[in-house]
Amino acid sequence: MESRNIFMNWKILNVSIPVKNLEVSKDFYNRLLNNKLEDKLFYKNFFENHNDDIFLGEGGFGIRLYIPKQDLEFNGTIQSRRTYITLIIENFDLVLRKLNEKNIKFIHKKNNDFEKIMVQEPSLNLIQLIKSNKVLDENYKKFIDKSNWYIHHMNLESLDVRESVSFISEFLDLEEGKWTAPKNKGDFSIDPRELSIFPMSSLNKGLHIIKPDDGFGFRNNFAHNPSIAGHPAFTVKDVKKVMDILGQSKILFSNAEIYAMPKFHQIYLYDLNANMLEINQEV
Repeated sequence: MESRNIFMNWKILNVSIPVKNLEVSKDFYNRLLNNKLEDKLFYKNFFENHNDDIFLGEGGFGIRLYIPKQDLEFNGTIQSRRTYITLIIENFDLVLRKLNEKNIKFIHKKNNDFEKIMVQEPSLNLIQLIKSNKVLDENYKKFIDKSNWYIHHMNLESLDVRESVSFISEFLDLEEGKWTAPKNKGDFSIDPRELSIFPMSSLNKGLHIIKPDDGFGFRNNFAHNPSIAGHPAFTVKDVKKVMDILGQSKILFSNAEIYAMPKFHQIYLYDLNANMLEINQEV
């Protein structure tokens, strides 16, 4: 599993996934990830009370399953119909100043001891930012020690990768890296105009930005196209066990094996709500 000494100036807190039925989706994710953790209170520090939701994980780290509402019911806030990510950042005050200086539209709120920003990058992917503090650092260590899985990355679809990268680099103060591909790379482009990464480690962990490629799945003999609509990626201890569960449940998945990231066996599937997911294992 993940090395415990990797602490950048940012890290992934959680992902929010839109679903239709909370309990059915909860059972699906618990079984898929061998998850035994449920945060019933702490996660509420980071989210409004507009949606019915459930949180799988602990201390704010994990997966938030939520039921979207009609847009006309909202006033003064925004929602995403896609999975979106929440990041913890140390340079929160700097990010806030930069956004204000350039008149970028965003939402800034404080809740108890936590500050958050919600902003959309140029391809309209919603990103939530939480100001780092010692409580979250401690919660992170506890979650990694107790959990059977963690969020490896979030893949964001962008029609203009360089525009999205420029925004994230300038306004979110994250540093772009270089994609690390395996020797037997699949049939996809690693041109930085079509695929970019904001890494948190040498294992391609972090934020992935990709241009949608309609032939991606076809060229790689996948039933799924991971370049379309974005997806969260979860690292587990035994991806073959996950494939057995999917096979028993007659859920279609694409077994990509090691094709995009060195030492990572990847599979793709849709959850019960047609949200694209990646499950992987470091091998």
